[in-house]
Amino acid sequence: MNMDRRPNPITGYYDAWRRLHEMILHEKLEKTDHTEGGKLSCGVVRYSHLKNYILSGEPMPDIVIACDDDGELTDYARTMIRDYFAAHPDINLLYADEDRISDSGEYLDPWFKSDWAPDTFLSTFYFGNIFAVRSIVLSLINPGARKARDIESRASLEADTAEEQMARRDEPDEALRRWIYGKLCMRIAQAEGGYDRRKGTEFPIGHIPEVLFHATERVTPWDADLLEESLTGRYSHESAAGRLVSIILPSRDDPRVLRRCVESIAEHTHTPYELIIVDNGSSPENRALVQELVDEINETGTAIYVYQEMPFNMSAFYNLGARHANGELLLFMHDDVVVRKKEWLAHLSEKAKLPYVGCVGTKLLYPSSSIIQHAGILNVQGTPVYKLQYRPNRDTWYFGFNKGVRNVTSVTGACLMVRAAVFSEVGGFDEENFGNCYSDVDFCLRVFEQGYYNVVRNNMYLYYHEASARTEEARKERDRLREEELVLLRGKHPALCGQDPYYHKYLTQDVREVRFILDVGNLTV
Repeated sequence: MNMDRRPNPITGYYDAWRRLHEMILHEKLEKTDHTEGGKLSCGVVRYSHLKNYILSGEPMPDIVIACDDDGELTDYARTMIRDYFAAHPDINLLYADEDRISDSGEYLDPWFKSDWAPDTFLSTFYFGNIFAVRSIVLSLINPGARKARDIESRASLEADTAEEQMARRDEPDEALRRWIYGKLCMRIAQAEGGYDRRKGTEFPIGHIPEVLFHATERVTPWDADLLEESLTGRYSHESAAGRLVSIILPSRDDPRVLRRCVESIAEHTHTPYELIIVDNGSSPENRALVQELVDEINETGTAIYVYQEMPFNMSAFYNLGARHANGELLLFMHDDVVVRKKEWLAHLSEKAKLPYVGCVGTKLLYPSSSIIQHAGILNVQGTPVYKLQYRPNRDTWYFGFNKGVRNVTSVTGACLMVRAAVFSEVGGFDEENFGNCYSDVDFCLRVFEQGYYNVVRNNMYLYYHEASARTEEARKERDRLREEELVLLRGKHPALCGQDPYYHKYLTQDVREVRFILDVGNLTV
């Protein structure tokens, strides 16, 4: 799969970039001390032989590198993998980036991957064509060195691991893919704490952000349907049905918009929820209309109307609503969001209830269209960027980013769910510093810094009628506030604003570019 299905003006530069980058990388590696990594023995096994190799009970090297049958490792892959394991003694599983090499020898289709993303992994096998594991942890897969029923001869196994010579080029069948994905990598990831709350800034699964494999075929990531069993985290209506969700809706002087939102929620929601409407100063006439709506809701459901005159401050509105909430889960939502998909709330709560998950959002489309408005927020050069904004959702962008479930550092506050306990743990939204533009991003980053993983469900969408400033003066004031809050945001979160773990350093650093394309000016390693 290409980086984008639509023509990419940067793609043609990748081959030249790749070759120059490799020269620089080689120079760096030549100056690096590989003594510790060199102490680790290393073998390579193709995917078609991997199951039989692991189940054979034969002695293994310290490190097993697994890769697809079609393609080849870069000539520095083994060195970088050994060095990584030597430098990270607590890491037992890692993966790397990859690209494709054409029949004519041109490098194409770079897949620059994020750091460990547990929910992305539940959505697709984004390890792709290469991963590596310490053989010591393979006892999880083969306790007691049991023999495989269809064990291949020792000669064929040795041939497979001898510098990849004479490797079979058969496409792994579905049963083998299912085993590699769900029985091998998933089980190891769970055992290594990949689905636990992080205790520090490091991830429990390693990622080498360099291309270590050149595939010969266009990459199509394996679908999560291959997972038969896993820990929870995949959609289940029943898993969310019993949890009360408090939907907090700030609204002022627009009861028509509020009613549209509330009625769409009622029509498409079949899990328990309560509505908390926060009004910071509607006119008497509009206040009466909101009260009328609340009375209607309370005939069959639950709604709380919180009226308190105060200046505009989205953080304060959300915090005020949270103080009136009774739910285990809090959903902060703008009143100009419209629901058109059943089970939307269950999709959000099914993720948000997981102990390792922090904030959960969903894809938002522009009204009456299939154009993406929000599909997750990533930090680029310290600036929050709404990747894929204005792109058509009917297309598949950057290895399915807009189609599956993804881990990101931030989701938009227009639709943000979090457990009430996590909300309290981080102290809610920052009313003092982020009342206008970046309250959601600051909140998500603080949640992430506490060891939780934030999620955007791009397999579910709502429509967002985002309000804009009504006057030129109001727009200028909003721009001024945005710049002030951006400075504060960078100051509070220097590490995450410096390099987003879910946005690769070799992708464009232009904050105006919403596509995932190569940064042709970046040759640092």
